Amino acid sequence: MNREHEDERCEACAALASRDSSVTVAPLARTDLELVLAWRSNPEVYRHFRGQDGPLVWEDHVKWFESRDERRQDFVVRYDRRRVGVVSLDADDAVSVYLGDVSARGQGVATNAVRWLCGRLADRTPLHADVHPDNDASKRLFERCGFEREEQTDGWIRYVYES
Repeated sequence: MNREHEDERCEACAALASRDSSVTVAPLARTDLELVLAWRSNPEVYRHFRGQDGPLVWEDHVKWFESRDERRQDFVVRYDRRRVGVVSLDADDAVSVYLGDVSARGQGVATNAVRWLCGRLADRTPLHADVHPDNDASKRLFERCGFEREEQTDGWIRYVYES
């Protein structure tokens, strides 16, 4: 990005750039769907997803993309210019994040992406995340990002973020 356009960035985007210039985000596009389908069909990725217990079907995936609620916000996360994952806020203000590219894990990528999302969509707080009890990495991630553990419902742990 050239210097003359830096002032046009939203506050959350400027904060992301100042924290880690190797992590960027962009709205999920139809051209990302094939890669996202591959990630979401990997059992190592979807094993902690609510409501998914097997690989996705292309037609269903496209139908989901085309019929998303207008309040839903999905972003592709890039690390060193490679697409590595997705961070989202659904219509019910639930935050989710996953890294499909295992080489990006443990690099602070998901933490930066969640912090960016919380800053970008702070007007929708409180935000929450429901985490599978066996997903220790996500528990640590949301705690690092300022989410407070509140309750466990239906076998899932609820984390809440207030800006």
